[in-house]
Amino acid sequence: MGTRRPNPSTPLSLGEAWTPKSLFDPLLGVPQMSAKEWREWTTREIDVMRANGHLGVEAVHDALLRECGTDRSTRSIESQASRCHVSLRVQQVCPECGVVGVRLNRQSGLCPKCTELMHLNEELAFNEVLQAEREEKADDADVAAIRRERDRMRQRNSRLCRKYGLKSRRDRRDDK
Repeated sequence: MGTRRPNPSTPLSLGEAWTPKSLFDPLLGVPQMSAKEWREWTTREIDVMRANGHLGVEAVHDALLRECGTDRSTRSIESQASRCHVSLRVQQVCPECGVVGVRLNRQSGLCPKCTELMHLNEELAFNEVLQAEREEKADDADVAAIRRERDRMRQRNSRLCRKYGLKSRRDRRDDK
């Protein structure tokens, strides 16, 4: 029996044995990755993958490059995520509180908790407006006191006009 080749299209001589150095990809024209180039995943890289997994593979790739300085392929990230049981499914994130994986309200764009807090704040603001309007509105007792004072003055003016034969307010208006 002869030596076993990993890829039948690999150009090896008849007597040449397979070694990692003899790996060559004829389609791309470059050597395939050798065992020396392969790197273990660090715990930091796995932590970054877990923290950014909800944003998708591309976001994890960018985060690994930015935070760890490692340029992992998307296939490598997908494989490692599968091994570590990390979901790379893109999930929704609440822009207010940052909770991941909840359904966002279509109108507000927030999670249910933040939506309810927003509605509560709106009601509190409306309540403050109503309280201010109520305070500005005159009290019934104040209105009654002003009306009594006005009636008293009208009666006094009417008596003066009758007693001294002066023109009333209505008569003065008609003369003009």
